[in-house]
This record gives sequence, structure tokens and C-alpha cells, in this order.
Amino acid sequence: MSRLRLAALTVAVALTMAACMPSETPPPPPANAQELTQAGAYDQRIDDVTQELRDALELRYGPLEIKAYKLPPPTAWPTVSAYYGNALSKWDAEPGLPEAIRAAHALAWAHDGNLFAIALIDRPVAGEHRDYKVLVIATNPS
Repeated sequence: MSRLRLAALTVAVALTMAACMPSETPPPPPANAQELTQAGAYDQRIDDVTQELRDALELRYGPLEIKAYKLPPPTAWPTVSAYYGNALSKWDAEPGLPEAIRAAHALAWAHDGNLFAIALIDRPVAGEHRDYKVLVIATNPS
């Protein structure tokens, strides 16, 4: 094997290992996520989830920053929770947030005073059109 090929292979392996290693910092939203910036069918659910996150976590972590992202309809809670669970494996599970909240599935992690919480909204308010799911992310800004 030539030295150039060996160097390229070494770089590829290093990048792959770095991508798979748990991080001290929260990961970005999944690649297929699009930040929601306009009103939509999930607004009431997002408001409900945001309030539940605030009620469960703000007393301990202070004001939360909330962002919502659109995900394709086939996205499932096990996929989302595994994505973040693997990436945040060095973080501790935050028991202050129940996994099943009123309008979504949810999980939270804490590390060195930082909080990272997710909620996946599977369904809009009754009677509304459902062409995507919503991932809500809450953090406590430093």
C-alpha cells in the first residue's frame, strides 16, 4: 500500500472514530432536521412542550433556550433518543424530566451544570394536518 493511501486511510479512520466518540458538547440536530421559524400545525404542541420543559427543569438549571426542528414523518422516538443518547453518553441522565410528557416523548441530560433536553412531538393538535414531526431542544445558555 502506498504511503499516500495509508495516510488517507489513517485520516479516514481517525475522522470516523472522532465522529463515533461521545462528546462533552451537545451534538447538532440530526442532519435531516430543519429549524422551524414560522407558524404551523404544531404550534400549540410546541407551546405545551416548552412549558413542560420549563416547569420540570428551569428551577434547577435557570432560563432555558428552546428551539424547534421539523423532522420527516417516519422519524421514530427510538431513533432520536438513540442518536442523542450515544452522543451524550458522557453526560448524566436528568431525572427531573419524565420520558413521557403531555404532548411528546422526552429525555434530558446534564453535564457540569449544562443541560440538554429533547422532546419529540409525534402528533399535532387534533384535526390539524400532519406532514412532519417536531423535535424540541432545550438548553441552558451559559
